Amino acid sequence: MRMTVMVDLLVIAVLFVFAVAMTYQRPRSWLIEAVRGTAARYGRPEHTPAWELEHAELWLMARRRQLSEDLRRIEGLLLHDENMSATRQLGNRLARDQLIASLSRIPDILPGRDRSFTYEPVESALAYDVAAPSPAMAVRTTSVEVLDVSGWR
Repeated sequence: MRMTVMVDLLVIAVLFVFAVAMTYQRPRSWLIEAVRGTAARYGRPEHTPAWELEHAELWLMARRRQLSEDLRRIEGLLLHDENMSATRQLGNRLARDQLIASLSRIPDILPGRDRSFTYEPVESALAYDVAAPSPAMAVRTTSVEVLDVSGWR
């Protein structure tokens, strides 16, 4: 009990000294400068519209580059997916279509940026509509593996 009263009195004394010190110009200006410096260092920086536009363009360029790399990887899978199941083949083709749709939403050439980047497909003669036959069926016929889902409810 006695200790809490001492702490309370100490806090009141410190606040009283602080209030008296703030009546003078010099300690008040020191405190204002310290608060401004702290706010400038840790506060949320305000960015100009030009800065925002430049960073948005940089993000779009990085996004386009990543999507293009993913598209090349998927097209490489499509070249050699004849030994995969029809589900995986369909998944690969759906992934390719999704990547192409995502790439179409990003402008090809941003103003003054990334003009040397061009997209070159792996092989333009790929038939994306037809799945490659499974290895077990390749000897007998070239039909597509069919999944029977009629029992699902």
